[in-house]
Amino acid sequence: MSREYGRYVRGGAPAKKKFDMSKPAKPLQRRYAPFTWTFARLRALGHLAQIRKTGMEGVKPPYILLLNHNAFYDFYVMLCATMPARGIFPAAVDDYIGREYILRNLGTVPKRKYTADISILRTCRKAIKDGNVFGIYAEARYSLCGVTEIIPEAVAQMVKHMGVPVVTLTCRGHHINDPFWGDHRSRYVFHTQAEMTLAFTPEQLKTSSVEEIDRKINELLYNDDFRWQSENRVKVTYKKRAEGLHRVLYQCPHCKTEYRMGSEGDRIFCEECGKSWTLNYYGELEADDGETEFKFASDWYKWEREMVKKEIEDGSYYLECDVDVNDLPNSKGFVHMGHGKLIHDMEGLHLTGVREYDNEPFKMDLDASAQYAVHIEYKYRFGNWRDCIDMNTLDETWYVFPETKDCSVTKISLATEEMFKYIWNKKKNSTEVKK
Repeated sequence: MSREYGRYVRGGAPAKKKFDMSKPAKPLQRRYAPFTWTFARLRALGHLAQIRKTGMEGVKPPYILLLNHNAFYDFYVMLCATMPARGIFPAAVDDYIGREYILRNLGTVPKRKYTADISILRTCRKAIKDGNVFGIYAEARYSLCGVTEIIPEAVAQMVKHMGVPVVTLTCRGHHINDPFWGDHRSRYVFHTQAEMTLAFTPEQLKTSSVEEIDRKINELLYNDDFRWQSENRVKVTYKKRAEGLHRVLYQCPHCKTEYRMGSEGDRIFCEECGKSWTLNYYGELEADDGETEFKFASDWYKWEREMVKKEIEDGSYYLECDVDVNDLPNSKGFVHMGHGKLIHDMEGLHLTGVREYDNEPFKMDLDASAQYAVHIEYKYRFGNWRDCIDMNTLDETWYVFPETKDCSVTKISLATEEMFKYIWNKKKNSTEVKK
């Protein structure tokens, strides 16, 4: 017998109908626009949001809008910054669970994360041709620790050839208001800031190289919310402001032990060596005893990345663990496939298992050289509040939940990114040597 947790289904037969990824996208429908804009304004007003525009005089659709991504609140600020223009925005397929009709009418188009889906290019061209805004959350996910994540060079390559203005919208304060690792409760951060900037005119795109475009996009979209909070003395008095932070900061900088971090209230601590740190009102970490290794959680996160990078460079990185696997065939919800084994090595991500409803084997392999990032979730609501990895092909979306304490989805995410860079830098250096 199947059991349901909201839209999460265990058991059952395979879905007959999958997401229609080829359905034409349409911008925010006019009949929904007044309500959507009004609601967005009220939400932004509730945080006393400040939106500053630079070089935007006379800029009208069509244009490409590139945004950083920290929280759901980003969408409200985006709508306030772009109205009365209407746009089309790619959205992750799990956003459509139980609300596909409304999301498609609000101007979104489904996308499987970190897949080379050429249909997005067609959608972009169509949006531009119709005189709309085409928006891209360039990191393709929420920031894990309030600092801008990897933005692929493919974004620069795409905008260079579209022939329309490129605008950036960089939001600050959204992560500390509702951190991705947190309990999804607002910290009531006021005076959030957003900067909307004309990054390139069509003429500037023609004379700029992809490398120059990529560099400027990264500069304009860069954000570090914890530093911003400290520098602007933005006070967060929420008593549980550090709870969940251990999901990102999984390695102790004092004893170097992994997977034994915990958090409670305003503290994060290591269960192995006992050292603890308090996250103060202004987003600064303070060791409760001894040296404070990192003042900001974002610096701790960057240190973890460097530690993973070393493992990859010396070839020692390897993960193997049992997992619970769930398929997301369409917007009706997940179907439990069964249990399996996940291996993450220098070749990429490898998932194998047996489906519980027909005892047939399943597998998915994501090549490290073709996977620049992987999407993860913390305490995912449709997964019985567990951490998971979102593995995608052009046709499948599987949510994979590790069933061991000796694993961090954050480390898997960092390793995927650093492995991709390592492989391609190695190929690039090899080509240069041959020349």
